[in-house]
Amino acid sequence: MEWNAKLWKQSFQHFSKFMAPLIASLGRSERRVAASRYVEGLLIPGQRKSIEPMAERLGVDAQSLQQLITSSPWSEAKVWQAVRQELVPHLEPIEAWVVDEVGWVKQGQHSVGVAPQYCGAVGKQANCQVSVEVVVSDGWVAAPIGGRLYLPEHWVKDRPRCAQAGVPEAIEFQTKPRLALDLVRQAHSDGVSLAPVLGDSLYGDNAEFRQGLRGLGMEFFLQVDPGKHKGWNQPVPTELKRTRRHVSAEAPPAQTLAELTAGLAPSQWKACSWKAADGKTRRTRLAWQPVFLQHGLRQAQGDLESVWWVVDWPAGDPEPYHYYLAHFHRPLTKPLCLKLSRSRWHIEQYFQRSKDDLGLDHFEGRSWQGFHHHLVLSALAYLFVLTVYLRTKKNFWCDVGTDSPDDAALSGEAERLLQVVRNQIRENNL
Repeated sequence: MEWNAKLWKQSFQHFSKFMAPLIASLGRSERRVAASRYVEGLLIPGQRKSIEPMAERLGVDAQSLQQLITSSPWSEAKVWQAVRQELVPHLEPIEAWVVDEVGWVKQGQHSVGVAPQYCGAVGKQANCQVSVEVVVSDGWVAAPIGGRLYLPEHWVKDRPRCAQAGVPEAIEFQTKPRLALDLVRQAHSDGVSLAPVLGDSLYGDNAEFRQGLRGLGMEFFLQVDPGKHKGWNQPVPTELKRTRRHVSAEAPPAQTLAELTAGLAPSQWKACSWKAADGKTRRTRLAWQPVFLQHGLRQAQGDLESVWWVVDWPAGDPEPYHYYLAHFHRPLTKPLCLKLSRSRWHIEQYFQRSKDDLGLDHFEGRSWQGFHHHLVLSALAYLFVLTVYLRTKKNFWCDVGTDSPDDAALSGEAERLLQVVRNQIRENNL
């Protein structure tokens, strides 16, 4: 669905009800109104969605928006919590959680977390900021439920630079998988319905991330680099020597996942076809088998990691589409593996729409607090568009916020917004 002024006109009357439960934690009415205006600014069509042009389109003082984002002491964590508790239940049943990161190309060196690093937006190394994100998907759309800026290690070690950017002293260096696991834990503790966690090889290759998901009782289906994992397709004997277990001498040599794949029998491959989003029929082959990975033996009292190894390899292609490590509390089936193998793109919907239409990458501030305030408010803008879409497409849709007490401040802002929208429609001849 393309977001435009006409859709905004048709749906803005639901906006204040939608916002009320999600920003209630901001407390003071002027903060709630400013937050509502900021999200309005992201939703109203316009070329640039940094604070100054948004304020001009809204007909409000830019200083109030600037103060809300950069210096007002409200907690973005509580807004994310409201999203998880108030909005996500409307999307159930949840089919998957997805972890990934999104990058913003930046000029200069002063924006918090900016550094030369891989940026998915341009597909190569660039001077950028990177945020780790978690979304949930119902199989059709993705809804963000948490996000945090990745702070490179050299940034964390430069405490004067961190202090200048407003990074809290308690923030320590965390890898992207550790950040993602923290976000997953927060969502888990807020009661978000469990579903398999999907992620690319940055997360799948990380044993600590996989173990953390197991500890939460969660299933996972994670892409991996087949050359980074060695093991066996059946249990092998191990023996304890001092504090670590070692593979017995009579065990066969460990093999990489690529080598194990080469040994699969033709009968183990399952032919699959499905209707893709473009309406075309696509085909592939799937194979899966238990595997016992040796890396766990590196830890004191560790043992082989028992996990499913899944391969998605279209017939005739020189290489597999992807290799996966998977953990389930139920038997694997062809439909389950196929759906999860081809579902991670839902998070790209969120990134693309938020950048193209909603100003996700337009933020010009430099501070830690400003970045995270913008991140969660841009998520609210996306989630509002998402609820408008679902309201038109689903046979049954329960509106968000209808049971919240009336917020007089937001209702007053809605009346003011009505005139702004009318002016927008006249200017665009809609």
